Amino acid sequence: MSTVAPRMTAPSDLYESLGGTARSDADLLHAIGERLQVPREEPANSFVLHAPLELLARAALLPWVRTEGRQLARLRMVAVLAEYEAEPAADLNDEPLPVTADASTSAAGIVTALIAADLAAADRWARSFAASARPHELTPLLGAAVLPSLAAAGHASIFLYLYPRVAPRGEATLGLIRPLVRELARYPELRLDWIADRSTAGAGSAGALAEVMARVPVMGVPGSTFIYPVMHQVDHAGVAADLLGTGLDGIGIDDAERVLLRAAARAMLVGTEEHVPYGWTHALTMSQAALAVARGSLDPQLGIDVAGTYVVGILAALATGPLPREVAFDHPGGTFPDAIAAGREAAAGWVWNAPDDAIAGLRSDLATRASANRDAHVVKYVLACLDQAAADPEALRLYLAAAAALLGHWSPIHDADDPLDAPGGETQR
Repeated sequence: MSTVAPRMTAPSDLYESLGGTARSDADLLHAIGERLQVPREEPANSFVLHAPLELLARAALLPWVRTEGRQLARLRMVAVLAEYEAEPAADLNDEPLPVTADASTSAAGIVTALIAADLAAADRWARSFAASARPHELTPLLGAAVLPSLAAAGHASIFLYLYPRVAPRGEATLGLIRPLVRELARYPELRLDWIADRSTAGAGSAGALAEVMARVPVMGVPGSTFIYPVMHQVDHAGVAADLLGTGLDGIGIDDAERVLLRAAARAMLVGTEEHVPYGWTHALTMSQAALAVARGSLDPQLGIDVAGTYVVGILAALATGPLPREVAFDHPGGTFPDAIAAGREAAAGWVWNAPDDAIAGLRSDLATRASANRDAHVVKYVLACLDQAAADPEALRLYLAAAAALLGHWSPIHDADDPLDAPGGETQR
C-alpha cells in the first residue's frame, strides 16, 4: 500500500470549491467535517491529532470574531482540511456493520476495540456510534473510557467537551470522533494508573487543593515534554497519588474547577517562556475538558482526578519553582495592540489593568486575533480562557490576561510555514 502523501490543495482554492462566501458558517463547518472525519494511516502527528479539535475550536470562536476578521477565520478552518488531506488516508473497510446498533451498543463496541488495540474494529464502531448517538450522549457513554487514557496525547476529553457545544444539533458530523478513536486504540497501554486505587475518604476541599498547587515538587522534564511521559512521571513516582489523593477526594466539581483552572492560568502568566505555547496551554485546556466531562460522567470523581493530574504533572515537569498563589502586573502603557506586540508580560499587564469598559471589547479582540493564528493550541487556549472568564467571573481578568499573554508570546514569531501563504504543493512543515 502506498503512503505517498497527496499534494496539498491551496486553502483559497479549497474554500471556493466548498462554496466560499456563499456558505454559512454552519454549512462550512458541516462540509469540512464530512471530509475531516476520515482517519489518517500513520500514527498521528501533532497537527493530525489536533485537526478535529482545531476545527471545533475555530467554529466556537467564530461568533466572537470581528467582521473584518471573519474571512481569514473561515479560511483558517479550510486550511485545517487542506493540510489534513495532504496526509495519506487510512485504508479502512467501510462496509457497514452487519447489525443495526444503538448508541449504547456502539459505545461498548468502541471500548472493547480500544482494549484490544483493534484499530479497524474501533473505526467500525466509531462509525456506528456517529450514526446513532446524539451529542449529549458522548460523555455518559464514552467518558469513563476516555478520561484515564493518555493516548491521543490525552486530548480525547477535549473533543467530548467541544463537540456538544459546537454542534448540539449535529451541525458537524459526529464522525469527527473517528480519528481520535483510532489513536486511542493504537496505544491502549498509555493510561493513568493511580486513579484506579484512589482514596474514598471524602476529605478533599478547595483549601486543601490550593495547598497542593503551592507545593507541587519541581521534577524537571522527563526526557520529553510529550503528554504521556510528563503524566507518567507524577503517576508512577507516587506524586499524583500523594498530593491529589486527599486534596481531590470528595471535592465538588465547582471547587476543583476554581482552584485547578486558576492555577493553570497563573502558570501561563508566570511560567517559563519556552513552555508557553505547548506546555502551559495544555495545563488549562486538558484539565478544563476533563472537568467538563466530569459534569456529565457517571463517575465525576474520575474526571476531577484526571484534571488534577494534568495540572500537577505539567507543573512538576515544567515549572522552576512553586506556583505563586497570586499574580499582579504593571500597566505597560499604550494601546492593547502595542502591548500584544511587546510580548507576553506587556500583553498580560495591559489586560490586568484595563479599564472596566474595555473588557467587553477585549473578548472579540482576543477571539479575532486567535482565529487569525494558524496554531491549534492558540485557538483552543483562547477559547478555553473565554469560557472560563464567563464561568468564573471573579477571575475574569486572570483568564483574559492569560489569553493575551499567549497571543503576546506569538506576536513576534514569523510563521514561515503558514499554509495560507503556501502555493498548492507539498505540505510544508
